[in-house]
Amino acid sequence: MKKPPTRFQLLRRYLLTGIAFVAPLALTIFIFGYLFQLLHNWIGRPISKLLPETLIVPDGSGWVASLIGLLLLIGCILVVGAIVSTVLGRRLAAFSERILLQLPLIRTVYGPAKQIVEFFVNPGAIQFGAVVLVRYPHPNSYAIGFITGKEVEELDNAVGKRTVNVFVPFTPTPVTGIMLVLPEDEVIPVDLTVEEALKMVVSGGVVTPTKVLAETSGGEKN
Repeated sequence: MKKPPTRFQLLRRYLLTGIAFVAPLALTIFIFGYLFQLLHNWIGRPISKLLPETLIVPDGSGWVASLIGLLLLIGCILVVGAIVSTVLGRRLAAFSERILLQLPLIRTVYGPAKQIVEFFVNPGAIQFGAVVLVRYPHPNSYAIGFITGKEVEELDNAVGKRTVNVFVPFTPTPVTGIMLVLPEDEVIPVDLTVEEALKMVVSGGVVTPTKVLAETSGGEKN
């Protein structure tokens, strides 16, 4: 018979449960508070100088100016999005990106930042194939990968057998990783969806897929 938990064990369990609930919430509030403070410093304060005194809060918080600045920022983003959606806008955006990606210092920041933003804004733009396991970085360990291509004749001829292209994403930003060319018989198919595999990669393995095998349970009952 299992012994009931002691008071210390209960306190420890309550403490850990409380931390697990409060910590993500506090981190979220801190990040949004920090972003709002940046918005207030960069946009709110300049706008507050242009507003009439009747709209300025006496304590100097300037939340009205920050709110107006946020609305203006969203409006500007919408205008930019509308322009870039046009044929001419897409050409201008592509031209400006080519210039930025050629600048030695800026391209090291702009390139990865663009990939990360695109992944979260439009995850469907990044197409992955079947989920597989590959031996990486050494023969005694496995990494989650996605088949991104196969049947490249030049590669097959060079290796002497059928090969597949596998993208192995890195934690915690799956838009970065390494592309491996492996013999087809060396990759191990995995019964995971792309979304489930990406969640494991992003969380460092903390988030794992949970599947209820209803058919198996039903068979056992019968």
